[in-house]
Amino acid sequence: MSIKENSVEANSYKICLASHSFYPYVGGVSYYLYYLSQEFLRRNCEVYEVHLGKPSIPSEEIVDGVKVYRVGVGSKEEDWNRYSLFKEKLYEQIHGLRSEGKWSREGYEDFVKFNKSVASKIMQLCSNKKIDIINPHDWQLHLTPDYLDFSVPVVYTWHVPFTKKMGNALGRQAAERLKKCDKVIFSTYEYLNHAKSLGVPEEKLVCIHPFIEPSRFYLDEKEGYNFKKEKGLPLESEIVLCVARIDPVKSHEDLLRAFSIIKKECLNAKLVCVGNGSLSDDVLGIREQRRSKIQKLVKELDLESDTIFLGNVPHEDIPKIYKMADVVVLPSRMEGFGLSLTEAMASERPVVAYDVGGIGVQIEHGFNGFLIEQGNYAELAEKTCELLSDKELKKRMGERAKQVVEEKFNVRKAAEKYLSVYQEAINRG
Repeated sequence: MSIKENSVEANSYKICLASHSFYPYVGGVSYYLYYLSQEFLRRNCEVYEVHLGKPSIPSEEIVDGVKVYRVGVGSKEEDWNRYSLFKEKLYEQIHGLRSEGKWSREGYEDFVKFNKSVASKIMQLCSNKKIDIINPHDWQLHLTPDYLDFSVPVVYTWHVPFTKKMGNALGRQAAERLKKCDKVIFSTYEYLNHAKSLGVPEEKLVCIHPFIEPSRFYLDEKEGYNFKKEKGLPLESEIVLCVARIDPVKSHEDLLRAFSIIKKECLNAKLVCVGNGSLSDDVLGIREQRRSKIQKLVKELDLESDTIFLGNVPHEDIPKIYKMADVVVLPSRMEGFGLSLTEAMASERPVVAYDVGGIGVQIEHGFNGFLIEQGNYAELAEKTCELLSDKELKKRMGERAKQVVEEKFNVRKAAEKYLSVYQEAINRG
């Protein structure tokens, strides 16, 4: 067997990752790739990352051992606005929130330009750095395979839902591009099976569940107490936590309506929301519009004294946030997987969430949390109250949740699966 064929054991890959964003910029995929890349580095791989970057940040940088390259969509603000507007509408269609063909394609050329720029930088790195494997991540890069020459094996990872809700034409277009890749990774078997139904060959399809670095969340309980004290929250309060950006798909409206019910039964409860908008929200200036809409509902429901919006919290403080919580809730209308729930579970916190997307892969109803039918915020409130009022149930579910993460959603196990997939793709070539 050649050194190349034995590269999983030899730990000698040169890996080029690509995505829309990367650490230290916030986002589930950013953190996913950061921890995955750190595991690759521990195995003596070289890691390169290509992602979107504004003109105001360095185009090249080393981030904790990862060689990062950033590409843009133009130097003018209107270029970014068009790109962001198209991307946000496409995101909504993929998640079933916008009907196919019912929105303008303005900004599509800027979206294409970003994908071309990513592909160009990847091929440059392949030539200059002798890359062994290319691994684009997520839907923002789904045009990228059109502009790669495939002289280096390509493994594509699709993070968000891949279902009929995205529309027939878009689904088939995406599938045609995924067919070009040597391997395609989905986060759930539901998404994998839909890709298979659209003609992506079964031998190319792999399911690897998303993951976290569990040990990062293994804090002493006093860390949560101290953080609650630092934020000026009543120390006797019971914290219902939601970690999710302010976005229509996350359904903060349902969260607030549920919490208005919770407050009637659990007088000491406080709702803490962590997260802001996306990069596109910032560019388009719609982040504050969404926040204003949510704040208006807070006032209408008379929750102003019991609801706290912390915005984006420093990465190092996120584990303390979970330790401060009693129950973690996620009422998303659609969710690729829901890594904030994974983090909560690693922190020994029970979770309550709508049963959408990949959430059901993580939560076994009644074992480590509760699954609720999407839109039923009354039951969301009922199960949250049940956990707040039953300390033994809360403790038992939290302990089980931690065990589930260690067994199923651990970055070290995921890294080994990735390396195995990379080896298969290289051997196929």
